[in-house]
Formats: sequence, structure tokens, C-alpha cells
Amino acid sequence: CPHSVRARRLEGGLKNLSHMRGIPTFKTSGLQSSWELSRAAIQWRWRLKAMLASTISRPHDHGLASVLARRTDSPLVLGYHRVVERFGATAHTEMPSMLVSSRMFERHLDCIGRQFTFVSLGEIAEHITGSRRFNKPVAAVTFDDGYRDVYEQAFPILKRKGIPAGVFVVTNLIGRPFWQVHDKLYYLMTKAFAAWRDPRREMTDLFRALHLPLAFITRNKVAAVSPMLAVTSILPELPLVEVRRLMDGLEATVGNGFHNVPQTLGWAELAEMGRAGIEIGSHTKNHVSLPAEGAEVVAEELAGSKRQLERYLGKRVRHFAYPGGQFTPAVVEAVKRADYDFAYTACRHSDRSHPALTIERLLLWQGSSVDADGRFSPAILNCQVQDLWPPAWRCGRTHTEKEQPHG
Repeated sequence: CPHSVRARRLEGGLKNLSHMRGIPTFKTSGLQSSWELSRAAIQWRWRLKAMLASTISRPHDHGLASVLARRTDSPLVLGYHRVVERFGATAHTEMPSMLVSSRMFERHLDCIGRQFTFVSLGEIAEHITGSRRFNKPVAAVTFDDGYRDVYEQAFPILKRKGIPAGVFVVTNLIGRPFWQVHDKLYYLMTKAFAAWRDPRREMTDLFRALHLPLAFITRNKVAAVSPMLAVTSILPELPLVEVRRLMDGLEATVGNGFHNVPQTLGWAELAEMGRAGIEIGSHTKNHVSLPAEGAEVVAEELAGSKRQLERYLGKRVRHFAYPGGQFTPAVVEAVKRADYDFAYTACRHSDRSHPALTIERLLLWQGSSVDADGRFSPAILNCQVQDLWPPAWRCGRTHTEKEQPHG
């Protein structure tokens, strides 16, 4: 799911894109004026990014590809969440950094396919274990969370192009009309930001009233800037029981209202996708932030999800993706004990003792490859997939043990 450093970096781009893509801005005291003052600077920075990407990628496109290209011993694993028909319409109510339009998704595949050969997660696994060597750059496609629009929008494109993929599902939500935790928190935060005059003060008051830890608000200044940054700041820090308590508090404060819950995949769709060569993997039972949970919860989230999938799919589940890309050495050890062979991150951070359980992924969404005018930029995408974009690899996820873990 979207996470703090990545979300902070994307927030500027979202603000720039909002006027033409339908993404809402939030008029809160003090924030709107600073947003208006910084609008020109944000647009300038976005244009500079496009120019820099063009400059960096030009040598790659003119004869230096063999020098600048990603190494064949470093497969590119892509990560997406939702594939929707229209980005602008959906991003008006849903978390934008979770979304890519079907048109943009196909552009990504076409652009990347000119430089990489698409392979399955099984082939990636064989490479990691040493039983297969690649003599050319390869890429694999994955999706997190198990949204139904992956079946409706992405699956037909993948079948038409003959591209394999992997889907990591939250098993307690399969075929059930319930919220993903990040979607519901974003929806409630959006309502709260629309009602609050001073988000930082009112968020602090709410946390204090609910006896929730305040450290992340004082430590992370962007937590009160927007609903998206609030969600991406909160979720890595709190165990699920406290996230649910926060959502109950928000509902009591700003109400719930009516909203269409994004649908998840059902067992029939998963079975069909599996027969078509899509690898089905685990993403825990409830999409918890594993470093924030106690050892017993972590063990059940990992093992319980695996049991559910294996019972319904009738095959061993070997692949796992860390929710939010959050993991620590203790979490990696728990994944190993749960009998997963391969696990995927959302950054370049790895555990040297367990490289097969910390496989690097590059997360993409609609804004990952657009210029300052919201148009698709092959140069920007190329810089990311070829590992030519150093700033994009900064990681702010949880990879170290907390001194006082929740339990």
C-alpha cells in the first residue's frame, strides 16, 4: 500500500495534477494559503523532474543502453494496486497513489516490454535459487491487496499480451464486501480534513482522547497536511486494533456517510486467474503492519492467510508480499517460519540473511510516469525501471525493531 516517504514525494505531484485530474484539495486553515504560495514552485519542480529524466535517459536511448541498463542478474519486479477505467474520476474519492488507469497500465507494459522480457514469479524464484539464469533483462508484474478491478481491467490486458503476473491477496476480504483498512481510513480522514479547521490540533486531540500514541504526529510533521499523508503516516505505526479504534473515533466525530466500498476478488476469480498462469500469493489475513503487531498476531496473519489460500486453491502457496513494504528482521524470520519461500518488499532494503524473503519491487501508479502536464513520459518511466533515478529509491519504511513493540 502507499507509504510515508513515497507518499510525501508524490504529494507534490498530486497537487500539481489535481487541477486537471479531479483530485480534491483540502481548504484547511493555514494549509490552503501555503499551498497557493507553493503552487508555482511545485509545478517548476515537476517540470524539472521531467527535464532531468529526459537528460538522464537520453544516453540510454543513444547507444549506452548496455552500460546504463539494469543488470540481468537484478530482475525488475513491478508492483501495482488497483487498475481502474478512469483515473481522474476514481482519484476524486479514492487514494490516488493506489490507482493506475487501464490505459496507463497498458502504456507501462508496452514501454517496459520494449526493454524487458516479462516472466512469471516462478521464473524469478528459479533465478533467485540459482536454477535459472537470465541472459537478458526481465520483469515481473505483481498486484497487492486483491482488488476486483485487477480482474476486470488488468487481467484482460495481461491475457491479450501473454504476460504472466502475481496477485497478493488479503484473505479475510476475499469475496466479502468489507473495507481494506487503508481505504476506510482514507475515506474517514478525507471527511475529517473537510470538517477540521486545524487538522494537526484536532488530530492530536482525537489521539489523546482515544489514548493512542502521539509520537508519530509530533515526529512526522506532514501527518496533518492531507488525508493521504495522514494515512501513510498512521498505518505503519499502529497495530490493527488501534487503527480500528481510531476509525471508530473518526466515525463518532465526523460520521460515516455513504460510500461504495472498493470490491475485492472472489474465490472464483482467483481460481480463473490461477488457471491462466497468475501466481496467487499471500498479503496477510487483514493487511496489518507486521512490525507494529505482537509475535502471536504476526504468526497468525502469516500462517492463517497461507492456510486459507492453500485450502481453496488446492496448491502450496510459496509467495508473500509485506503489507506496506514494512518488515523487520523479526518479521522476516516469522515469514520463514510460516513456510513461505519468497517474499516481496516495496523498496531496495533487504535482509542479507534472507535475500529470497526480501525481493525488491518497484511500486508504480498513475503519477509515476507523467510530466508536469499530466502526460505520459516514457523518459520518467525509463529512469525508474532502469534504476537511473537515485532519488526514487530513498526508503522511509519500518525495517528496525521498535524499542517497545505493540503486543
